[in-house]
Amino acid sequence: MPLTVTKGLVLAGALALAGCLEVPEQALLSERFTPADDCLYPSLTASSPLPAQFSLLSWNIYKQQGEWQPELSRWMENTDLLLLQEASGRQGLYQWLAQHQLDWFQAAAFSWQQLPNGVLTASRSHAAQVCAGRMTEPATRIPKSLLFSRYSLQGSAEQLLVVNLHAVNFSLRGRTYQAQLDMISKAMAGHRGPVIVAGDFNRWNARRQQQLNRWAEAENLTEAIPSPDVRTRFWGYPLDAIFYRDLTLIQAHSVGTHASDHTPLKATFSATAF
Repeated sequence: MPLTVTKGLVLAGALALAGCLEVPEQALLSERFTPADDCLYPSLTASSPLPAQFSLLSWNIYKQQGEWQPELSRWMENTDLLLLQEASGRQGLYQWLAQHQLDWFQAAAFSWQQLPNGVLTASRSHAAQVCAGRMTEPATRIPKSLLFSRYSLQGSAEQLLVVNLHAVNFSLRGRTYQAQLDMISKAMAGHRGPVIVAGDFNRWNARRQQQLNRWAEAENLTEAIPSPDVRTRFWGYPLDAIFYRDLTLIQAHSVGTHASDHTPLKATFSATAF
């Protein structure tokens, strides 16, 4: 059993014993808004487009248990989009986002000790639409979260769809894993602009790799292979990834870190005219 699964089982047991885990009815959290449901449509007049050439950083931050602030501050230089997985709603993280003038949304998979935990997407631009989603782990019954954000792009009539994913760990037969990918496919259906799907895919065996390959091919998505590639791997499979379509990849690289059990990924893209 890979360490990522072992870690998840230990965490699930600890949370269950602590009795502090809750799944809030409202998943979507926002810096500027109080969402009425799990989708939010900020005013288009308040939105600001991403540049035609933009960069993205994706990182499983491991609930900010390590010395994350100096590393993240350095990596965020010249970065337009930030996708975090396992982000814990501690005041230090929200203060860091405010200091860097980042507009953020979080999809709370669950709350532990009254702190939301889940994926978080932040940007120097304002999103035009944000929706949160959840998928429950079959074995532990602890949810994982997804965040779907749409941004305007300079020089493009179509919006960019950005999906921030923390994939389920314990779908041993692959059905829940596939259901989570299908949830992303549903969000992409009818979207005419470019797409990025990034995050912690928890692919740690051949079956998951095959599922992911089939899904990406069906959705016309290409994986941004980093160079250098120092991504966290289990059984030889990289856990984290960035997939894209209808964009030109300028460069992608992964960065070593001691602040988390996952290494971050950074990619720069250029928008294709639509």
